Amino acid sequence: MNIIQSDLLKTIDFINHGFFDRTGGESVGELFKSLNVGLNSGDDDKVVLKNRKKIAEYFGVELSNLVILNQKHGDVARVVNEDNIEQYKFKDVKQALLNEGDAIITNQKGLLIGLATADCAPILLCDKEAKFIAAVHAGWRGAIGKIIENTLQKMKELGCKQIEAAVGPCIHKRYFEVQTDVIKLVDRKYLLNYEGKTLFDMPFLILDKLMKNGVKSVSQINFDTMSNDNYFSYRRQAGTTGRQFSGIMIKE
Repeated sequence: MNIIQSDLLKTIDFINHGFFDRTGGESVGELFKSLNVGLNSGDDDKVVLKNRKKIAEYFGVELSNLVILNQKHGDVARVVNEDNIEQYKFKDVKQALLNEGDAIITNQKGLLIGLATADCAPILLCDKEAKFIAAVHAGWRGAIGKIIENTLQKMKELGCKQIEAAVGPCIHKRYFEVQTDVIKLVDRKYLLNYEGKTLFDMPFLILDKLMKNGVKSVSQINFDTMSNDNYFSYRRQAGTTGRQFSGIMIKE
């Protein structure tokens, strides 16, 4: 497995985190090889669970303690605490798919919260003082929408005042041509006209939103998923593809 860590989050001693690429897993075939963590992606869900188990073991936890929400490109952020943690712990595929949302926040030790992405941006958050972490799935709909704002607002309501962020590999503007449906929703400063195309700088939008909403420090993993074959890419693979994992955990 190939894992990249944020230099910023790596300095926080009570957490572990990582942005994984698609290598080192059990899935086969051009579309899903090999560390696909996306349930209902077209891959064999049993193999996907083997990949998730392998990731959980890397973090030193059981598969039951790896939580990836059924992501919907919406603006729902879930808070996992001691009262509802059993609802989110993995039991089976059916149960996992019932837990819908695009961000998860927790202060529970030993609970690995993660994201499944293929061009969308994985965002990992941590407040060193309040000791909360979060994982945010931000595709273009979520980034343009309110998933970042909603997650940060909930963290602030939980007492977070010193939030730091790391944005993982995602599609970059050079390869992100958009049409009218997106153009009309995005501030022009995030768009670039190039050779007759309109390109969307989603990482810039995400960075801008994080800073405007009170995040103190942000680091970015500047890998483009569309042009790098080590990553799954929804756009490059015409919509049928696996999903790579990004996650964060408070150590036991």
